[in-house]
Amino acid sequence: MKKLLLTIFAAGLFGVSMAQNVGIGTNTPDNTAILDLESDSMGFLAPRLTLAQRNAITAPAHGLIIFNVEDSTLEFWNGQCWLRSYQEDCSSCYFDIDLSATADTIDRVISDSVVITANVVQTSGLPTSVGFGVLNTLPPGVTVSFSQNPVTPPGTTNIVFHATPFAPAGTYNIIIQAFCGNQFSNILFTLTIEPCYILNVDNSVQNYNMSVDLYNTYPNAPTNQPICVLAIVGTGVEISSNNTATPAFTTGNLPVGSLVGIENNGNILGKGGNGGISYNPAQGTNGSGFNGGNAINLTLPATVQNNFNIYGGGGGGNAMAFALTQNIPVVNINFGIFIGSGGGGGAGGPLGGVGGLGGNSGPVIGISYYTPGINGSAGQFGVGGDGGILNFPIPIQLGPVTIGLNPNTAGGNGGGYGFPGTQGVFQLTLSASANINIPFIGTITINLLNGINIPIPVPPPAPGLAGFAIKRNGNTCNIPDNNYSTSNLKGTVGN
Repeated sequence: MKKLLLTIFAAGLFGVSMAQNVGIGTNTPDNTAILDLESDSMGFLAPRLTLAQRNAITAPAHGLIIFNVEDSTLEFWNGQCWLRSYQEDCSSCYFDIDLSATADTIDRVISDSVVITANVVQTSGLPTSVGFGVLNTLPPGVTVSFSQNPVTPPGTTNIVFHATPFAPAGTYNIIIQAFCGNQFSNILFTLTIEPCYILNVDNSVQNYNMSVDLYNTYPNAPTNQPICVLAIVGTGVEISSNNTATPAFTTGNLPVGSLVGIENNGNILGKGGNGGISYNPAQGTNGSGFNGGNAINLTLPATVQNNFNIYGGGGGGNAMAFALTQNIPVVNINFGIFIGSGGGGGAGGPLGGVGGLGGNSGPVIGISYYTPGINGSAGQFGVGGDGGILNFPIPIQLGPVTIGLNPNTAGGNGGGYGFPGTQGVFQLTLSASANINIPFIGTITINLLNGINIPIPVPPPAPGLAGFAIKRNGNTCNIPDNNYSTSNLKGTVGN
C-alpha cells in the first residue's frame, strides 16, 4: 500500500503517465518506450563505476548500462562482454599509441639514422597484436625498420629511419600507421635530412681520386671531421686506369668516419694485366701472366649504387716460352734454343693488357723462335687478347747436322673483364740427323734423334688473376662479397 501511494505521489509530482509506459518530463511518453525522459536543461546520468567496480557486478543483466569513469564512455553488457559505445563487437581492437618524438634530423655525419620509440596500449577488445607500417612513399635512399612488428600491447617498438648518401636532402612528412583488426591510427613524423657534398663526374678520367676531387671542388670542406660525400659518375663517362697498380676509382684520403656513396651511371674499368713474357730468370722474367687492375678501391666504408658497369681488369695469360738445351749424340753438339709463345693481354682500359713476348734470345747458340701474345682491348666491350701460337716445322742446319723442330705451343689467353688469364700449352718434338761421307761407300744419313719429346724445364708459369670489381680492404660495402659475372658487375667484391 505504501509503494502504491509513493508511486502515485511521484507520478503527480513529476507528471509521470501511469499507462504501460512512463514519461518523465512529459505527459505523453512515446508509446514504443517503456521510459521516456525529456528535458531541455538536464541529461540522463547512468551509474558511474570504475573498471574494478564494473567487473565486480555479478551476473550482469543483458543490456545493463554503466558509465566507465576510467575510459570516459558508456558501456553495456551484451551477454559476453562490456561493450563500449564505439565498439562493433567484443573482438573490436582499440588502442592508444604515442611516439617518443614527432620530428628528428639525420645529419649523415654523426649518424645516418634516427630512432624513435612507439608505445602501444590496447584499450578495448580481445588481446590482439598491433602491426606497424609507413603509409606514404619514403624518399629514395631512405629505409625504415621496426625492432618489433607486430607489438603485443602493452609494448614498444623502436622505429629506425636510415638515410644513405643517395637520399636527397630536405624535410619530409612521414605517416606512421598502426593497426589491429579493422582499426587504424596514423601519426605524423617529420624527418629532416641534411645535405651531402656532391661530386659530379661528368667527363671521362683516368685514376679518379674522390678525396682529391672533393677538395678541388669544395676547398673549404672539413679535413679533420667526418663528412657526407656522394660521387655521381655520369652516363657515358669512362673511369679507367693506365696501370694495374692504380685502381680506376678510389675513395682516397677522406676523413675517417665519413659517409660515402658512389652512384655509377657509366663505366668504371680496371686495367687489363699484361701477358707473360717468357721464363728467363737471367732477365728477371718468370713467364707468369700479370694480374689485372682493380676497378674500385675503398679506403673507408661506402655504399655503391651501380646503374651501369663496374669491371675488374682481366688477368694476362701466361707465356709458354723457355730456354731449352739438348745434346745431340754422336756429334756431341749442345743445341740451345729459346722457343715458345707469349701470353695474351687481359681486357681493361684505357688500353688493354699488353701481349707478352715469347722470348728474345736463346742460350748457348742463341737461336730463338717465338710468337708474341695479342694485346687485350679496352672500353666497355673490351676482351682479352689471344696468346701467341707457334705450330709450324722449323728446320735448322748446323754443318752436317740437320735439326728438325716441331713445336705446338700457345701462350695463355688474356682474361676478359673479371676473369683470370688462361693456361697455355707447350709441346715440342726434336729430331736430328747427320750426313756422313764414308770412303768407298759415299754419303749416308744417320738418325741422331728421332722425334723425341722435349719437356719444359720448370712447372708451367701461372696466368694472371683478374682485378677486383670492388676491393673493400676491410671496409664495409652494401654489395655482398662474391665473384660476379653479370652484365654490369664483373670481378670479385671482397677484401
